[in-house]
Amino acid sequence: MKHVFGTILLSTMLLSPSALAVSQKLKIDLHAQHLKGQETLHLKRMVKRKFGQDSLVGIKLKKVEISAKSKKGHADVNLQVGFQETYPQTIDGTPETFDSDYSGFHSISLHAPQSHRDQQGPWKLHTKGNVKLDSIELTTKMQLDYNPENVSNLQFAPKTKMKVNKVVGSSKKIQVGPNFKAIQISASGKSVSITEVKVKFSDGQVVLLDELEGKVKGLKSFKFKQQLAKPIDFIKVSAVSNNIFGSRGEIQIFTAKKNGQDRDQRPDRGQRPRRDRRN
Repeated sequence: MKHVFGTILLSTMLLSPSALAVSQKLKIDLHAQHLKGQETLHLKRMVKRKFGQDSLVGIKLKKVEISAKSKKGHADVNLQVGFQETYPQTIDGTPETFDSDYSGFHSISLHAPQSHRDQQGPWKLHTKGNVKLDSIELTTKMQLDYNPENVSNLQFAPKTKMKVNKVVGSSKKIQVGPNFKAIQISASGKSVSITEVKVKFSDGQVVLLDELEGKVKGLKSFKFKQQLAKPIDFIKVSAVSNNIFGSRGEIQIFTAKKNGQDRDQRPDRGQRPRRDRRN
């Protein structure tokens, strides 16, 4: 009985829409901002200033990547999340390249401490030394308030298809109209894996649809609703053929429009979404 109860509990957790999330990239251009001595940048304030007051609702910081350089290669930077801080990392640079505002920058990745509790506190970037900071890009996880895989009430139409290269993979950028609601991907021929689905919104926000990544078996679907129901500039799908020998695989991309009948029901993940007619 305990085993059965545990299985039911685990299944409930897996089905819960709150367990679903997307990766979000928030880039802030600083145009070679000059920092001297010890400086602190308040990342939450900077994000809200550029992307709006609601941009941090329901997200967790994963990492921060900066583009920076120092005058003599002795400066350092570290990330603070709540009360926890990362170890300082050196910011490289030379006097010869420091004066330029357009070249000589180095990329540094700072992974956030693994504490859920501290995410509610401040996010700060601490620099020490003579530094030029060109940009900051935050990678976050955004929890969704709905199940994006539930597309049972939507009707999909073919959008485009793409032959997928081996090893290096292939990418295709698609445009969607104002009535766009969902995307669906299937594969034919050889084994294919989705490596990334990148969504660029018109307000500058960039989201990666983690739920669509991985080997394509049957249909992979994602519905845009609530936090993600806003104008889109483009969607870029990247994939790779898994088989080294033989012909390349192919993916088909379908899109669905709003039909006024969308209901967020909780489907059984053991069942595949309804296959719509495609003439």
